[in-house]
Amino acid sequence: MLLLLFIIITIFTIFSYSNIYKINVSDYPPKTINLENINLYQDDKNFIQKDEWTLSIPILNLYNIPIIDSIEVDKLEDYIGHFPISSYLKGNICLAAHNDGFKNNYFKDINSLCTGDKLIYSYNNIEKSYYVDRIYTISSTDFSFLNLDQKDKLTLVTCISNSPLIRLCVEAVNKE
Repeated sequence: MLLLLFIIITIFTIFSYSNIYKINVSDYPPKTINLENINLYQDDKNFIQKDEWTLSIPILNLYNIPIIDSIEVDKLEDYIGHFPISSYLKGNICLAAHNDGFKNNYFKDINSLCTGDKLIYSYNNIEKSYYVDRIYTISSTDFSFLNLDQKDKLTLVTCISNSPLIRLCVEAVNKE
């Protein structure tokens, strides 16, 4: 468990060299993940067929980008990464991708998303629509976005250029 948290922190540190905004990190004090609930989503892992697991963001002309159950830097070269400790089906589904300086920078334009923009999360040939509800920044040491939530939502996370201590988060909620 601690090893996974260490890996996540290491990957976010590596991400810090490919970012989008200049923001004062002192405005965003670090928060921590609630480790008590870390395994509550593990049962729904069995429902995901990795070869049919995708994200589409039509407003950004991104369609059926494959998702992988990993946030390792080399995996994010070809996939959108899923934080394995987050939900897979319903709840807080947390995804990460590069935004600059890599072969595939799937989240390079998520900063231009607006409230109400549609995202489509697909698994096992079932599509669920999510709508952008909130866009915010966090410190690179803040993993609270991984915490359980009562909402069925997607949380997208990427680095911010020239601000290695800040991350951009986009939350989109399912209104069904």
